[in-house]
Amino acid sequence: MLELELTRGPLLPQRDCRGGGESWHFSRSGFWQRVMQATDAFGSVVGEFLPRDLRRGGRLHWAGRELTLRPASSWRERYALTERERELVLIDGKSWGRRPVKMTLADFGAIEPGLLLLAAFIVRQLAVNVDGTSSAATTAAMSGSYSG
Repeated sequence: MLELELTRGPLLPQRDCRGGGESWHFSRSGFWQRVMQATDAFGSVVGEFLPRDLRRGGRLHWAGRELTLRPASSWRERYALTERERELVLIDGKSWGRRPVKMTLADFGAIEPGLLLLAAFIVRQLAVNVDGTSSAATTAAMSGSYSG
């Protein structure tokens, strides 16, 4: 049985991860913190998520593989990780709760532990972003303050 672990780092949103005898560090980068990267124990970038500009999802590069994280639901933060039209895993993300990420694997052998953990980290961060954006919009609408 493979055991995967995703733990918080000293600064949010960073994570240290272990699985299959390897370890990685996941973090956000870039001016707006939109790009998410995975580095191995030696500090080399092994994975990177590049979000779409206007819509949800984006491209995911992992150890030479080209994958896509695409929305799988219009109503909630559910994404499918695909490689050449083949669905590898379905991931539901929430910004809160005891289990903020739920994964359904189509074929466990088709996805490495590090890639699976990175996909979970990305979907969780996307859910937090959406929740933060909608909370800010609700607060602005409810406060009745307008300075324009």
